[in-house]
This record gives sequence, structure tokens and C-alpha cells, in this order.
Amino acid sequence: MLHDTNFWVLLGFALFVAVAGKKIWNALTALLDNHTATVRAQLAEATALRTEAEALLAKAKSESATAQADSTRIVEQAKHAAAEISKAAAADLEGTLARRQKGALDKIAQAEAAALAEVRSVAVDVAIAATSKLLVEKTSGALAGQMIDQAIADLPGRLN
Repeated sequence: MLHDTNFWVLLGFALFVAVAGKKIWNALTALLDNHTATVRAQLAEATALRTEAEALLAKAKSESATAQADSTRIVEQAKHAAAEISKAAAADLEGTLARRQKGALDKIAQAEAAALAEVRSVAVDVAIAATSKLLVEKTSGALAGQMIDQAIADLPGRLN
């Protein structure tokens, strides 16, 4: 047995494991502990980043909802303002049309009055001319003198 090489290899391996095993075990444990600590730190960082991302998402959703509400309110205000402007424009248009219609009616009334006055003037001129012609043709000397005397007598009463 002492001359057997397998025995000595086994004995050497057993001594090596006995002497170096504790140091190797401690080094392996330290390496695994360091790796575990690194993984835990990365997990903690990932958890913190996830929490921060969730907070940012919630804030973004809140801001989006606020912006949506603001835009809806602005659109409603714009619609209301447009309706008010439309009503005011319609009222102004009605007033302008009424003034123009009144002005046109006034011009028509003035034109009618002027035309009526001109027709009366022409009618009076025609009547005077016809009367003059009839008087000249139908009246004789004595009748004409009597008519002139009567007209002169009526003149003071007609002038007052």
C-alpha cells in the first residue's frame, strides 16, 4: 500500500483539500456574497427606478388629463365667444338694414313728394293756360272789364 501510487495521490489530494479547502471555501463564499450584494443593489436600483417611472407616469397622466380639461374648456369658451360675436353681428346687421331701409323709404317719399309737386305745378300751369285761352276766346270787352274790376276788388282780401 505504501508503494501504490494511487494511495499517495489520494493521500496528497486529501491533504490538499484539508489544507486549502478552507481557504478555497472562504474565497468562494466571499465571491458569492459579493455577487449577491451586487444583485441586491441592482434590484434595489431597479425598484427605485420603477417607482420613479411610475410616479412620472402618474404625473404625466395627471398633466395630460389637466391639459385635456383645459383644451375642452378653451374650446367651449371659444364656441361661446363665437356665438356671442355672431349674435352681435346679426344685431348690427339688422340695425344697419333697418337704417338703410328707412333711408330708402325716406328717399322714395321725398321723390314722391317732389313728383307730386311737379305734377301739381304742371297741372296748375296747364289749367292757367287753358283758363287764359278760354277767357281770351270767350270773353268780350264789357265782360272782360267787369272781371278785371272784380279781381282788383278781391285782391286785398286774397293777399291777407
